[in-house]
Amino acid sequence: MYPITHPLFLLQTGGTIGSAINDGTIDVDPQKGDVLIDAYQKSAPHRVDFTVARPFTILSENLTPSHWSKIIDVLKGIDFSDYEGIIITHGSDTLSYTAAALSYFFAQSPIPIVLVCANHPLGHPQSNGLANFSAAVDFILNARLPGIFIIYENSDGRLKIHLGTRTLEADWILDDFESFGGRPFALKDGHCLSHGSARLSPAIEALRDRPLSTDWGDTPMFDKEVLALKTYPGMDYGYISFAAKAPAAVLHLLYHSASGNYAGPGDTSLAKFIAEHPETDHYLISYKDVSGDLYASCHALIEAGGIPLENICFEAAVTKLYFAYSQNNLTPQAYMKRPLFFEFL
Repeated sequence: MYPITHPLFLLQTGGTIGSAINDGTIDVDPQKGDVLIDAYQKSAPHRVDFTVARPFTILSENLTPSHWSKIIDVLKGIDFSDYEGIIITHGSDTLSYTAAALSYFFAQSPIPIVLVCANHPLGHPQSNGLANFSAAVDFILNARLPGIFIIYENSDGRLKIHLGTRTLEADWILDDFESFGGRPFALKDGHCLSHGSARLSPAIEALRDRPLSTDWGDTPMFDKEVLALKTYPGMDYGYISFAAKAPAAVLHLLYHSASGNYAGPGDTSLAKFIAEHPETDHYLISYKDVSGDLYASCHALIEAGGIPLENICFEAAVTKLYFAYSQNNLTPQAYMKRPLFFEFL
């Protein structure tokens, strides 16, 4: 008998996993996509037939929401029933944002969509690119879990599986990825999965038993602007003017207790800034329970017009805002508070 050949769709976008080092400079190299496939095939425990698409090849720090539209268009153009899963190779800098974007659009995907990246270019002795890619293939073929995931080997050698809407940006010292809430969805040890946290992570059965579909909507154009601001001591909002151009929404990343300056002096008051700019919608994180006890500053920011979002990380929230203002089925506020792919703890 011949071994079973597993069909997978591979979408390559560049990033470090698709880069080379030349004279001390890391930059994308279109040939590295084939190098990755060849390296996997040489040591593969599975016989895999990759269908490859390369809609663009960039370092991911140059990514904008328009690139999400290109990825979505490519995936909408394939028949999901032809493949056991989809792998997307991507740069690490904006990986968590693209994963969130695909989680919102393909939330009901009947097959796994797994995003992977690398800490160093392929060929570097410390690169985890091949390990991440191999783990993605193994996860798809063994777990067969529908949804959107990131798989990444951290500096401690542990392969972590993160939900697409809960992955935080990698830290810049160890290049490690972690999940919002402190625990990944699962850990991968060989062919086995260890569930991350029964309290915070959805059960594996919750991913299998939810409604699945390939009835995709229109590709978002992301023609509305979103601005994100992070609170810090002494921040002066007087430097920010919407006179020439106002964003559709502003996401304010507050302190961990959802508190922010509301007492001034002068233009350091966020409450004053929100009240003086009603032409745009102001969203606030990091609220845990709006109906519970809140600090005086929390009440002041909400009373000024701020819209609180509960239990969602920055990466998932700012990405979701782009989608909220690129659709017409719900009000943006209703869209933001509607769960799509486990983005709320």
